[in-house]
Formats: sequence, C-alpha cells, structure tokens
Amino acid sequence: MKFFDIISSIVVRGRYGIIALIMVFFILSVISSQNISLNQGYETYFSKDYKEYQQYVLFSKNFGGGVASVYVFIKGDDVVNYDTFEFALKVADEISKIDGIGRVKSPANTVVNVLGYLPADENLLKKIAYKYSSFYLPKKSMMLMEFEVNADESQYEYIAKQVEKRISEMDTPPGIVVEATGNPLVRYQVDESIGGSMKTMGVVAVILMVVTLIIVFRGVVELRRYLLLPLLISMLTFSIAYGLMPVFGIPLTEVTNAIAPILIGLSIEYAAQFMGRYEEERRKGLNPAISAVNSIRSVGTAISLAMITTVIGFLSMIFSGVPALGWFGFVSAIGLVVAFLLSITFLPSILLVTDRTERKKRDEGEFSATERALDFAAFISTKHSKALLFTALILTSVGFYGYSKVPLETDFMKYIPQDLPAIRKFNELQSLVGSQDKIIAVFQTDGIDASTLKKFEELADYIKKSEQNIVGYSSLGKMIEMNTGNLPKNDLDLEKSLENMPPERIGRYLSGYSYAIYFTVAPMDWLEFKNLYKRVFEDIKFFGIGYPFYLTGDVVLKMFVANLIVNGQNKMTMASYVLVFALLMLVYRSVRKSIVPILPITVAIVITGGLMYVFGYSRTLVTASLNSLTIGLGIDFSIHVMERYFEERKRGNAPEKAVEITVTNIGKPILTSGLTMAGGFAAMLVSPFPIMSDFGAVSLIAILLSLISALTVVPAFLVLTDNITNRWRNWKEGESDK
Repeated sequence: MKFFDIISSIVVRGRYGIIALIMVFFILSVISSQNISLNQGYETYFSKDYKEYQQYVLFSKNFGGGVASVYVFIKGDDVVNYDTFEFALKVADEISKIDGIGRVKSPANTVVNVLGYLPADENLLKKIAYKYSSFYLPKKSMMLMEFEVNADESQYEYIAKQVEKRISEMDTPPGIVVEATGNPLVRYQVDESIGGSMKTMGVVAVILMVVTLIIVFRGVVELRRYLLLPLLISMLTFSIAYGLMPVFGIPLTEVTNAIAPILIGLSIEYAAQFMGRYEEERRKGLNPAISAVNSIRSVGTAISLAMITTVIGFLSMIFSGVPALGWFGFVSAIGLVVAFLLSITFLPSILLVTDRTERKKRDEGEFSATERALDFAAFISTKHSKALLFTALILTSVGFYGYSKVPLETDFMKYIPQDLPAIRKFNELQSLVGSQDKIIAVFQTDGIDASTLKKFEELADYIKKSEQNIVGYSSLGKMIEMNTGNLPKNDLDLEKSLENMPPERIGRYLSGYSYAIYFTVAPMDWLEFKNLYKRVFEDIKFFGIGYPFYLTGDVVLKMFVANLIVNGQNKMTMASYVLVFALLMLVYRSVRKSIVPILPITVAIVITGGLMYVFGYSRTLVTASLNSLTIGLGIDFSIHVMERYFEERKRGNAPEKAVEITVTNIGKPILTSGLTMAGGFAAMLVSPFPIMSDFGAVSLIAILLSLISALTVVPAFLVLTDNITNRWRNWKEGESDK
C-alpha cells in the first residue's frame, strides 16, 4: 500500500527525529498523568441524560444526599448498660459535629428521647431500649448506631476520614470495640484501592510479559538485546494513553483501572508481529534498512487491519450506555492506535539505529518444540479439516447452551474488594439486619396538609398490604404518629407536630412541594425486583393519589444498571460484528475473506460463555463487554493467518503447503502476541476487585480459545473452501472440454 511506502520512507530518512519526538510525547504524558482524577459510583454507570439517574440526582439534592448512612458498631460482652450507652451518646455527639452528618439513630439516643435523660436504673434502660430500638440491638453484645448523611458523594471522602479520625481519638471503655462502615467509608476505601490495584496489576503484567517474551520470543529474535524491545513499546503505549486521560476528562474508576495490564499486554502484539517479519528478512541476508522497509510493507496491512478491528471492538463499548465502559473502551482504543504507530515508526527507527549484527541462517533440520507443535497444528488443519470443523461445531453448540444459562450479578458491593474493613463490616451489617434496600416514591404535591398526609399514609399502607415483598415503610405521617400517637386531625395539629420535630428529620420526607415515602423491600434477584418495581408503579397509579411521581433509590438504580448490562451486551456485540464485517468487506471486497476471521471468534465467544457457566462466573458490568472485546482482540490472529495464507497462495503454493508455511512462519509471532495479550489479562487475576479478577479470568479463556481457533479453525476452513473451489473449477473446465 502507498501509505506504508510513505511510512517506511519517513522511518528510513527520519529515524532520529522519530525517536526524539516520541521521547517528548513520553515526557509530556508523564507530566499530564499527574492530573488524573478518581471517580466511582452511579455517575460512572449512567449517562447524565439518563432519566432515572436524573431523578435519583434530583431526589438526592432535595432530600439530602439520598439515603446514605454511616453505621457505627459498638461491641462488647454486654453493651446494654449505662456506661456503654453513655459512651454511645459521646460517639453520637462527636460524629454529629461532622459537616454532612444529619440525624442520629441509636438505642442510647432513643432512650434519651423517650425519657429525657439516660437512666442509671439499668432495668429501665433495657426495657426502653428493647421496646423502642430493638432493631439497633441485634444481640446483647452489639449496638448499632446509624448516622444519616445529608451530603452528596463529593463530600464522602471528607466524612469518611473524619469518622475514622474521631473514633480513633475517643477514649473507649475497657472491653469495648468501635468499628464503622457505610457508603462514605466504603467509597473512600475503594478509592484508595483503585490506584493501588492498577499499580499491582501493572507490575504483574510487566513480569508476565518478560517471562513470556523470554520463553517464546527468543525463538523469533536472534539477538538477546532485542528480546524485550516489544515490552518497551507497550510501556510507552500505556504511558502515553494514561497521560491522555486527563486531556479527555476521563477519570480512573473501578473499570478504567484495568487499562494498565490490558494495554501492556495488547500493545506488544503489533511489535511482535513486526519484529517477527523483520528477523525473517534479516535472516535472508538483507540489511536493516531494506528489512525494515519490507517488514513495514508486508505486515502493515495485517497489523493495521488487526488494529482497526480491535479498536472497533473497544469503541463498541460506547454503545453500552455505561460511561465507565465507554471511557475504558475509548482509552483502550487510543492506546492501540498509539501502539500501532509506535510499532511501524519508533520500533523500526530503534532497529535502524542500533542493529549492526548479521543474522545466521537456520539449519533446515533445526526445530524447536514450539515449531513442532505448530507443525502438528498445520497437519491437523490440512489433513483433517472436516473433522476439525465438525468438532468446533459440536463444541460451539454445547457452549451455546451454557452461555444462555450464565447468571447476572447486579450487587455492586460484590464488585469491589471484599477484604476492605468497611466492606467486611457492611456484610456483617447485612447479615444482622437483613436487606435495607428501599424503593422511594417521590411525589410532586401542591403542598402538604393534614388530609393530604392522611391520604399518603393510606397509600403507603395499601402498597405494603398489596405486595408481600414490601416488608415495611417509613414516612412523615408514620414518624408523627410514633411521636404523638396518632395522625394530625387538622392543619393546626400538623403544624404543631412539625414544630416539635428536628428540621433534618422532616427534610428526609418533605422538601418544598416534594414528598417521599420509603418502602423497604425483601432481598431478591434483579428480575424479581424488576417485576416488583412495575407492580408498585401500577399500584400507585391504581390507588389514584392524583400527583405526579417517580420511583427511585439505590436498588432501583441497580435494576436499571442490570438492564444496561443485558441490553448493552447485545448492542455492543451486534455493533462489533456489523462494523468488523463491513470493514473487512471494504478492504477485501470478498464475502469469504470477510467471514473467515469472524468464524473462529464466534466459536471462541460461545465456548467461553459455556465455560463461564461451568466455572460459575456471572455476567457483570465489565464481562458484558466480553463479546465485543473478543471480536476486537481475537480477530487479529485470524487476520494475520489469513493474510499470510493468501500471500503464499499468490506465490503458487497449494492450500496444504500454504498452511504449512503460514503456521510455521507466523505461528511464533502470533503465539507471542497471543500469550503476551493473555498475560496482560491474566495480570487482572491479582486485582482486589472481583469484577476485574473475574473479567481477567474469562478474558484469558477467550483469548486462548481465539488463539487456538486462529491456528486450527481458520486454516481448516481456508483449505476446505479452497479445495471445494478447485474441484468446482476443475469440474467446470471438464464440462466445457466436453
């Protein structure tokens, strides 16, 4: 192609300039990377124009940061006594001083609210505590304290640090242990883990790359000093892509923190392919300049096609509708473009400047174990093509069954590290008090009077009685009834009742003309909850409250994220297939050549789905992108095999011979790129984030299957179709001779 002629000319003439320019880009990227920001939570899952997310944001703004809480555990042999309750009041007073902390709920505060003081008579203390606050005393050795958070997520880090600081500075009574959890502390500790996770995965990825290159690539590269040169390309790629994240306003999240191992693993592929061909040219006795030019021209098309198809796979994540996945795909796509450009400019420039050593011609009988394995793959593909393709069809059919059974995981608390102190405490809280998930009904009223309040109470009671999975509710009317013994009979009674309640307590239910009712729901999977959500919505409409309303809350947003996972996976997969096929048709103008690279990827995707079911993996926000990612990544191998096969066929080699030459000559570079790519994803296995470690494991399976398929299914299909075409052509010629 003319493009690669121009590139090769620029490289030969401007090698020193290219090296200097890349070094400048590297330095600027390092400087820019210092400005990267951290982010997590719902704003990374939903686009800003997503209606249900906008409703949640509006609710959070009007009613004080949603329904987030800080929970403090006070543990001892027996915490229901005067001394421990007195200490709990001190804890409540100290944490309440933190900006953003609202109402306090605890047995100690309840006793004081009921009696007006903390009684020294422990029998009376226990009687009042268990009567009015048994929920916060799940057992006699533990007291729960709940602090409502009246702040948005931007203040969570401050609140978490202050809670930890103030608890650590308090004089704790002998035998008493104080621990804290809740959304602000979980978010803060997750933020701390994100940066550390990326560093750990990056280091492991580099180690795996070094080991893989030493073991596999030494059969490709004769000079040991060039053995790790592809790793230099991958490190530069990651540094530049990472430095571009602040430029595009992309934060580091639970998802984008996987960019380090993925780019380090993926970007080696282009360098490995180029160096494999360069070494092949040098062994022919050609000088470095001619070898570099020939290599750029010969592998340029395959590398560029591989890059574009992989970029399509990553960019298809934008169709998921999840910003975090879109950012991940976008940065990965940028990194791959950078890796491609570095591989055909910077890498040959380095070789032209440093390579002065002639290569040895290899003895004909000299074969490594890897080459013997590749020869065996070529033999199976050519001599048993039909059996091989039939076996692939059977495995794909079985895999499809398992693929359809893979469950969906929407509990985001299981996406993050389970050994974080706040998470351990949160899980303990869940086991003690059960589900605290709430559907929040928000109504836009004309104002609240006594009759309207009564009507809302009747609605709440109707919903609770109609739906067995609604286990309770909280409302302004219920709070007033608990304080006074009954609902206000007129507007004057309502006004007096509100005057006797703290403003922050009223603000939980009433904000301007907006009124909120909190329905607590039983634990259930997302499909059951989806049905419950629809029924509650219809129940409210049927009741005829007469005011516009919407339903929101954490559990509601989780349901919509589940919808995004399912719908996004279908959209991403379809977009990847359509765009890749269109690209291949544009380049090859041949249906056969466009279908060949897609076949092994489809096999790999479906079998991977079946193995996910066998090994107990779930679909998550990240693994939902696996199909499009596999299409983008795995198709590279098939394109390289197909390109070399047709190159050998043009030289007059028979199909079987073309496969033998193809697999033998480019098998090692493909194995190197495939194994280093797999190593990049394998590095995610050490991530403390289950969502990323699972993704690493499943991606590793998909890449290895794609690699195996490219070296077996693709050659088998090419040989079979070529032989069928030849027989058809011979038959037609025989018919015409008659």
